Amino acid sequence: MKILLGKNNIIDKEVYWEIENEKNPHLIVFGTSGSGKTETLKAIVGELNKNGVPSLIIDFHNEYEEVAENILDLKIKTINPLELKENESPENTIYEVSEIIKKVFKLGDIQESILRKAIRDSYLARGIDPRKAGKYKEFPNFSDVEKNIYKQENNSNKIIVNSLISRIEPLFDMDIFTKNTNIDFTKLMNKTTAVELKDFPTEAVKTAIAEFFLNKLCYFVYSLNKSKKIRLCCVIDEAHRLMYENSPLDKLLRESRKYGISVILASQRPSDFSETVLANSGVLLSFQCSLEKDAKFVAKQFNLDYRKIKNLTEPGLGYVKFSRSEKPEKIKIIPLKERKIKKLKKEIKAEEPKKEKFRSLRRIFFYDNESFSLIMFLRVLAISLSVIFALWNLYFLRIKSSLALFILAFIWTPAFSYNLEIKKESAKLFNIFRFFFSCFLFLLFCLF
Repeated sequence: MKILLGKNNIIDKEVYWEIENEKNPHLIVFGTSGSGKTETLKAIVGELNKNGVPSLIIDFHNEYEEVAENILDLKIKTINPLELKENESPENTIYEVSEIIKKVFKLGDIQESILRKAIRDSYLARGIDPRKAGKYKEFPNFSDVEKNIYKQENNSNKIIVNSLISRIEPLFDMDIFTKNTNIDFTKLMNKTTAVELKDFPTEAVKTAIAEFFLNKLCYFVYSLNKSKKIRLCCVIDEAHRLMYENSPLDKLLRESRKYGISVILASQRPSDFSETVLANSGVLLSFQCSLEKDAKFVAKQFNLDYRKIKNLTEPGLGYVKFSRSEKPEKIKIIPLKERKIKKLKKEIKAEEPKKEKFRSLRRIFFYDNESFSLIMFLRVLAISLSVIFALWNLYFLRIKSSLALFILAFIWTPAFSYNLEIKKESAKLFNIFRFFFSCFLFLLFCLF
């Protein structure tokens, strides 16, 4: 398979990335902001699509919609980092998850220790022995972890626990980590998909979601049959957010090749990648690096004078080094708009428009991704009975009683809490408020 990158800037010949001819299928791009990294990635994704290879794009700024067939909206999906594969020991997951959170939220060692114990206690509370692999039906989630962090609070560690909670609180405020994983990774292997993260609240949260998503992807990849043929390309702009030793991305780089997965990374700072990572990448592509330190780092990899890297002022103009050749080539990337690539027909997750269409109706009774429980049954029953009695009173023209019952029904609908931006059915203070307000409304009903 040959992927057109651009033209040799000196002899005007087309330059191709011949994936199967490189020592591995990974490509790394670096360059200063505005040097052409994102446009280059779009062009490569377009060429991969043209060759029948889908891409999975971790999109921090929602910039890849024009080359994506599917948009994966994680605001309506869930990921449970504490789920286990059959016969997998929880111990590895405990350390894995706590280390990711420590790196992303810059926790101290004591804070990480408290977090790790909270995760371990969450497994124990579900009857899962952290040291034993097995087949389990139910797993803890981050709501359980939050509770078990608070349970460790005492007079001697109160400040540390409160500091820990304040740092990682965004993880507990979002629905994405409160249910089992409902992302079908098999479908993501079929069409180019952009995982959009721009609308999540903080940079740390976006990074955490990307980390846990890639971790799930790694385990899915390990379940595939080995393949010499490239069947998916994982594209990550701003890879510096996720690049550290033993990170999910690091594991993906090391293990994905034998499963037919290519990885394309881009970052402003070449020093974000270790020399080991660079040495084991099939292709290095560098645009301008304006900092002398970065230019010298790249020049060392390419065996060039660093000023040649520093003086690449034109966007899309750079040097490419293939593992199959000893010398780099000067290249001008051909942008997507100048390529003969058929515009993709976009599907924003085929089933999602239907979900959006009926979501308002569902929220009369159910929270998003809510599983069946006694609390859910009682809430649905209370709403239904309140509406029935309200209509009954309306029939007999008891307007005030009917109004009180309609309001009583409405305040217990998930739609009411969503309008107040309270998205957890388990929000304690809010439910206490609803209970006392309900008593007041019931009193009004009795009076009228």
